[in-house]
Amino acid sequence: MWRSLGLAAIAYGCGYPGLDGYRPAMLDAPLQAFYQQVNKAAQEGHKVLASANDARASYFKAYITSAEKQLRAAE
Repeated sequence: MWRSLGLAAIAYGCGYPGLDGYRPAMLDAPLQAFYQQVNKAAQEGHKVLASANDARASYFKAYITSAEKQLRAAE
């Protein structure tokens, strides 16, 4: 597992657009496509986590509001 993770990390690093001049032309397009897909997946994952955090915050706010109502009713 560590070998495949290391290989993926190396492929990701080699796809960096700044290294265009050091790569053979036949490897350039697939590496850049892989690099772009990984970055796109990371951006989408960030959006999903942000929306999950917003949902958690709204649930927490609703829970606190409900608890406050129950405490005021008990007084």
